[in-house]
Amino acid sequence: MAERRRWDLLAFGDPCMDLSLDVDQWPEAGGKVMARAAGHSAGGTTANAACALSRLGGRAAVFGRIGADLFGEQLRRSLRDDGVDVEHLQVVAGVASGLALSLLPPGGDRGLVVAPMAAAPPPFPVQRLHDALLQSRVLYAMPRDLAELTRISQLARRTGTRVALDLEPSVVGDARALAQQLPLADLVFFNEAGFRAGTGEAPSADGLRRLLDQGPSCVVVTLGAQGAMAADRDGVVRQAAFDVPVRDTTGAGDAFNAAFVLARLEGQSLAASLRFACAVSSFVIAEVGARAGLPSRAAVDARLG
Repeated sequence: MAERRRWDLLAFGDPCMDLSLDVDQWPEAGGKVMARAAGHSAGGTTANAACALSRLGGRAAVFGRIGADLFGEQLRRSLRDDGVDVEHLQVVAGVASGLALSLLPPGGDRGLVVAPMAAAPPPFPVQRLHDALLQSRVLYAMPRDLAELTRISQLARRTGTRVALDLEPSVVGDARALAQQLPLADLVFFNEAGFRAGTGEAPSADGLRRLLDQGPSCVVVTLGAQGAMAADRDGVVRQAAFDVPVRDTTGAGDAFNAAFVLARLEGQSLAASLRFACAVSSFVIAEVGARAGLPSRAAVDARLG
């Protein structure tokens, strides 16, 4: 049944506009530094993943909101330009579209300030999400509210849709929060900081295996310049990062996650999926902006040799 579904990935969350500034150093508390405008581009964690998957040949849609403003129209157009379905992208009057400000110091390891859209008023769009899930193989989300996550996970289970979560430090919180989130997911992604926040320890093979015991069938951790590691019921694998110049890390994790999901949906092994995802993210970090470096499938296959 899943093979006949309309979309490989349904990205749950609101897109946002990314504004980027180049800085020579971080400002001190109460201080000021000069910056150079590095441009603005469409972004948003789950929307970036949808665009990455689409450019790689997958089928993606976004379930989220934009404001009825200039940024909102740019966000919608950018998704459509990348082949992402916007049927379930709702335009909300009187609310500003989400914004994210990236500060890019030398080396490209950016700092990020996010101003999301105002929370949606009740009621939750249960029927609309249910209908979208029926057409989706994987729901991809970065949960910020446990009650909402529980609701969307329950809906996904009813429709036979797998749940993939991106658990960064701002959403995983601590071990208690992690223990509540893990049973609601099939596939869980962390960056290194998110893994440490949720478990209180550095990523390790044993640590990943322990998380599998709490519900998900696969756990993946990105490690920046050290590559990535992943675990499923068959074992733990590691992959080194591809050696490329780093310009901006914005969106690299989003593209990595999307590539990994697509590879697994294609039936690739855990090791092959991890290598494919690392290759995809190596294109993104070489350009400024979350989507500027998103590669085609042909480009990734060429890099993989």
